[in-house]
Amino acid sequence: MLSEWSAFIDSIRGFFKERGYLEVHTPILLTYPNIDLNVEPIEVRAYVCGQEKRLWLQTSPEPSMKKILAKHRKNIFQIAKVFRNRECGKLHGLEFTMLEWYKLDATYEDLIEEIGELLKHLGIAQDYEVLRLEHAFEEYAGVVLSEDEEVLKNNLLSYGYEFDDRESWEELFFRIYIEVERHLGHNKPTFITHFPSRLSAFAKVKDNYAERFELYIKGVEIANGWTEEESKEEIRKRLEDFRRGRDLPIDEELLQAYEDFPACAGCSIGLERLFMVMHGLDSIEEISAIL
Repeated sequence: MLSEWSAFIDSIRGFFKERGYLEVHTPILLTYPNIDLNVEPIEVRAYVCGQEKRLWLQTSPEPSMKKILAKHRKNIFQIAKVFRNRECGKLHGLEFTMLEWYKLDATYEDLIEEIGELLKHLGIAQDYEVLRLEHAFEEYAGVVLSEDEEVLKNNLLSYGYEFDDRESWEELFFRIYIEVERHLGHNKPTFITHFPSRLSAFAKVKDNYAERFELYIKGVEIANGWTEEESKEEIRKRLEDFRRGRDLPIDEELLQAYEDFPACAGCSIGLERLFMVMHGLDSIEEISAIL
């Protein structure tokens, strides 16, 4: 299995280099944390030149790569170790390997096509399907999805779902989505698109939908990508929202990169998960055991 993992990494690296992407390497230990609504960074206390500093392990190379992207304007990719607090289970780990890349003058739809080519290159699948999120909810949960909290709650009641009225839209959404996810990507890899604007992450929003996707294979989330929002003011607003209630400083260097940020799309893939479904394994822990 160790040889297969090595060949897997080499094949991915070759795929991007053949397409003219530059491989980059960015710091694992950061001065500013990644700020993500659903991810908790790991804080590190270190002594630098005799002074204690508050640092963080990267949860994603995204901020560092965006700084490179703004400066050099090249298609770039990276295969990096990332770290996320409070993660465990068959599909989650404190440490894992992430593939992340950014393509200039591209949209999320371009990346869907490119991932389709990557899956062919790896021998995982020759075809894929694209499914709107609301259609997935209707098909697999029998629920009409709405971004309005009261409308969603009324819809859930009409379909016989029970919930605490104090639960937020996000809590209800993810409770149902977990069940929907199990059905995705079994016949062929499935890209879910048209997420509500409140789930935009750092994606552009158009006509109240986020220009982003998630890829599922055999019920497992594999990739998350989007057309990048370019507005510094909008990114600052989202960072402020994402860090609310948490003692996390905002990366002003990242915001500086948005002073002149290029039009692009970006995506990340958890490589242990992709390898797991590729080889029919039951858990990413089986991969950790050989590395």
